[in-house]
Amino acid sequence: MQPRDNLSEPLSTPYERPIIISQPRAVPAVKRTIAVLASWLVPGAGHLVLGQFGRALLFFLTITGSFCLGLALDAKLFWPSADPTSAIHYDLISCLWFFSQIGSGLCYIGSYVLGFGLTPRPEAATFEYGNGFTFLAGLLNYLVILDAFDIAAGRKR
Repeated sequence: MQPRDNLSEPLSTPYERPIIISQPRAVPAVKRTIAVLASWLVPGAGHLVLGQFGRALLFFLTITGSFCLGLALDAKLFWPSADPTSAIHYDLISCLWFFSQIGSGLCYIGSYVLGFGLTPRPEAATFEYGNGFTFLAGLLNYLVILDAFDIAAGRKR
């Protein structure tokens, strides 16, 4: 305890031992490739491969839940359609929508194989909301794939 006369002095010495922060380490290229492919096929699986169990569960529930909610709201699964009047012979908008939906990996492929979302129902009041949720799921999964790659490359934790 300090006497009242010396209150201007510091009560304790500053912490002099350096704080060591471990640097993230890159994983081998094979495991990095497996993590990226797994992350595309099943949202969050890449983080599971890298040992990030909390993130893996969060990403899986968010992305698959969003995709399933979109299908429940009568979303349409897009496939690049031909357009003979175009110079590139494809409808660019359907190609972009397909690209955003295929990003969700097996969610899209499984739904397409099982026949969910193949029959458009634009008369449904929730049709556009459903499309928005499926687009969101695929585009979010692209970000999750990049996150898994950055962790595997040692750029972040």
